[in-house]
Amino acid sequence: MTVSFARPDVADMTLRVLSRSVHPELLETVRELRFSIGKHSAILRLCRDGHAIEFRSKDAAITELAVSRMTPTPASGCAISRRLIGYRTHAVQSGRIRYECSYQLETTDPEIYLQVHREMETDARKASLAIALPGSSAASPACLSYLCSDLLRNGLVVHSFHTFPGNAAILRIQSLFEVV
Repeated sequence: MTVSFARPDVADMTLRVLSRSVHPELLETVRELRFSIGKHSAILRLCRDGHAIEFRSKDAAITELAVSRMTPTPASGCAISRRLIGYRTHAVQSGRIRYECSYQLETTDPEIYLQVHREMETDARKASLAIALPGSSAASPACLSYLCSDLLRNGLVVHSFHTFPGNAAILRIQSLFEVV
């Protein structure tokens, strides 16, 4: 019998940023939100193992993926491919779209994790997009993922949150997509 967990081990998570769109069939999308920002558009996707955010202008696109390293993604147009560990910042420009992100992966004591997880469940109710996937056991809390988006005049800011109960870890990513 094969056992599959809702979320990969946090050590397998990667950040990939591409100067192109990614075919949606490559990702196991659970929820999706599409909207326009003036002449630009955005697609926010929550996947079983993370998220995909695509921002498009008339002449360019940037896609941010926070997914398992096992998720197949195109090699062409890949500007960033990094393991999601510790704290880092990145910046990329594609055409007139400027992208900046900072991320932090925090592993906590299991008791502290449960307290933070309860607070995050409340926050997820107000998010632009949210999912709760089964944990690795019946006693495990759900794996939460949620995206909070703020529209700018010529762009978008997205705050992403993903929990990894099996690792007592929380991944936070703040992303800016802006047409300059």
